[in-house]
Amino acid sequence: MKQTKRSLIVVGSLFILFLLQQFGLIDPMIEKLENIAWWVYLVLAGIIFSGYQAFSLSRQEKEVDEEWVQEQGNVYIKRMNAEKERRRNRKNPKAM
Repeated sequence: MKQTKRSLIVVGSLFILFLLQQFGLIDPMIEKLENIAWWVYLVLAGIIFSGYQAFSLSRQEKEVDEEWVQEQGNVYIKRMNAEKERRRNRKNPKAM
């Protein structure tokens, strides 16, 4: 699934670049990019990297939280079953 999404993104990006090249829009864009200071690229790369890290860490944290909730749910179910068994044994002492 992930590989399919990545492939579609790459193909779409290449198609957009092809269209830009066909309409002669790439050269003016490159000229404008050449006039930007080098440190601006570093700042943009830092912002993108920071966003990626925030996204990936929040996803990992969500997975850890889901595991913890599932473990606590299992503990609760075990306690409920033990309480049912205790009540059943209290009602029917002969069943032992």
